[in-house]
Amino acid sequence: MRSQILIVLSILFSLAPATPTTPNNTQGISDIVSNLPQDNDGVLYLGGDGVLRSVDANGRVVTYQQLNPQQISEYNSNFPAAEQDRLSQEFQGVDGRDVTNVDQLLNPSRDLLPPLATTTASQQQPTSTSMPGGNTCGNVGCTSQRVCRENGCSSCLQVESMATGYCH
Repeated sequence: MRSQILIVLSILFSLAPATPTTPNNTQGISDIVSNLPQDNDGVLYLGGDGVLRSVDANGRVVTYQQLNPQQISEYNSNFPAAEQDRLSQEFQGVDGRDVTNVDQLLNPSRDLLPPLATTTASQQQPTSTSMPGGNTCGNVGCTSQRVCRENGCSSCLQVESMATGYCH
């Protein structure tokens, strides 16, 4: 009996490394956004360095994810078409995986963080221009996760040089 248990355990341990995992550099942006811890009064902010940071209302980084160029492009596709064209040019050649200094990831310079307007997020009203059958979340302007959640969405996505974001 003991030898059978040892055989079963050795088989399980030998299979463990073969379990497929999806490294963050191949995950889709929806999975990344869904799995990042988010402050209710904060936003998810993509800085010009290609790092997606979950930032609280006081501008402190809660967590981060370095994005590859494909993920950056996918993240930016959540914004209106006019913004997407500008963002495509702005982020050309940017790879967040190049940022490896933990201090820079957690304490970036002010220009890599959202405007501090998120501190008044609960006072601001969302703007919705949703069309029947369309993606209503993508049409809701936001300054915090709270605004998005009040509108049935999950996250407030913001990107460099935008004063407000859009719900996702």
